Amino acid sequence: MNRKAHFRTMVWAAVTSIALLSLTAGAGAVQGDKKIRLLDDCDPATFNAVLGDGACVGDGHTTFDEFIAELAATQDAHAWRNQPSNMHLNVGRETLIENRGGETHTFTEVDEFGGGFVQQINDIGGFGPPVSECNPQTVKLLHPGDSSHEKTDEVGVEKYQCCIHPWMRAEVRIVQH
Repeated sequence: MNRKAHFRTMVWAAVTSIALLSLTAGAGAVQGDKKIRLLDDCDPATFNAVLGDGACVGDGHTTFDEFIAELAATQDAHAWRNQPSNMHLNVGRETLIENRGGETHTFTEVDEFGGGFVQQINDIGGFGPPVSECNPQTVKLLHPGDSSHEKTDEVGVEKYQCCIHPWMRAEVRIVQH
């Protein structure tokens, strides 16, 4: 084999190896990236004026009045969400839950979606009475910047909602390896 052909073969092998490594590394990152982010867009000045100092510590732009108007009109405040809201996991895998918003949230497993523990929000959004799992004495609050882990222990569909903002919902489909 002449030198030029040998050099081309070596370059091609190196490029192919790098491409394959980047593909497998990317696949590992996707497989390992089992996170659900709790998001919102509260405007600190208006939320804190209504709800009290510290209710919103984020840098959002949705005023409290805009939030209430959207919730009343659509039964949803789109910027307040779980991302992703649907996920597939293998049984035994762990999920990282991160509050990336400016307000406190919960990520509570429920049998069925329904109302949270803030009756005014339930009334405005038409969510109905609080589901039994949304007991303010027992739910885990995730303050801005907090994180938590959930481990899947059985095959099936698990439902989660924020007990403060009950339209923030997630379904996790758990499958056997």
